Amino acid sequence: MKGLAFILIVLSLAVFIFGEVPVIGISVIGAEHDWDINAYNGAVAKAKELGAEVIAFDGERKPEKQLNDVKTLISKDVNALIVILGYTDVIEPELRIAREKGIVVVTADFRSVYSQCNVSTNNMTAMIDQALRLVTDLKGEGEIGIFYRPGNPVSELRKKCLDLVLSEYPNVKIVAEEAYIFPGTVPDAYNKTKDMLRAHPEIDAFWSIFDMPMIGAAQAIDDLGADAKCYGFDGDPTAMKMILDPESSFAVTIAQQPYIIGETCAEVAMNLLNGAEVPVMEFVPHVLVAEQNVQEVLNTLGQYQ
Repeated sequence: MKGLAFILIVLSLAVFIFGEVPVIGISVIGAEHDWDINAYNGAVAKAKELGAEVIAFDGERKPEKQLNDVKTLISKDVNALIVILGYTDVIEPELRIAREKGIVVVTADFRSVYSQCNVSTNNMTAMIDQALRLVTDLKGEGEIGIFYRPGNPVSELRKKCLDLVLSEYPNVKIVAEEAYIFPGTVPDAYNKTKDMLRAHPEIDAFWSIFDMPMIGAAQAIDDLGADAKCYGFDGDPTAMKMILDPESSFAVTIAQQPYIIGETCAEVAMNLLNGAEVPVMEFVPHVLVAEQNVQEVLNTLGQYQ
């Protein structure tokens, strides 16, 4: 009853302020990746639960499509705009326009000077945790291959964290690098991993800013019978199952809580619409997952139930 009473209070305040039900626009960069769809679903569900009308778009991993989606939402005079991931140089000019029009702007894993609050995992501490685990597993010495593509702030931040850790451990060296692609991330990474191992058979580990390339990489390593481990980020359900399998080369991921990230975005947006102050950053807890704790994480985090 307390939860229902809170929702009714929020809705009544919103109606009082706007004279009508507030409209929240939601734009996600794509919906084929487990993290993306969970964050999107969390934001949509929580916004509706809090009494907002929701207009939501899937950018289909096409920057120009997401740009048009955001433009459409602004043209519809939404009261609040939630942007889940994106490319800074593409989206940020439209976020400036939204703010100039008085639209509340909240982002998920997308840092922008025009976002009033960015909700995310603490990417700095999480990626440093992951990179330090990689270095520890290699005993401070080895060769790694990576999957990386610049262009969005989260990718670039996570790569900077890897570089920071490796700067302290110069005997761990990046000897091969490939870009990941969308769509077809897993099979593409599978083939590229085989190519990297043919060129650099002494590679000890593979790294990426998210799990999908590592799923393909682990499959390739296992098929080749190579001796290398994979280090991802997200806690994708497939990655979790692979870590649980003692025969898989997938070693470590960071389990995020994307559904809660999306829900938090909606809560922050409603708070802003009701005149409340919010922090510029809101962090949702993460867990480093390896073989030692993977079953516990699967049993305890709601997203895996």
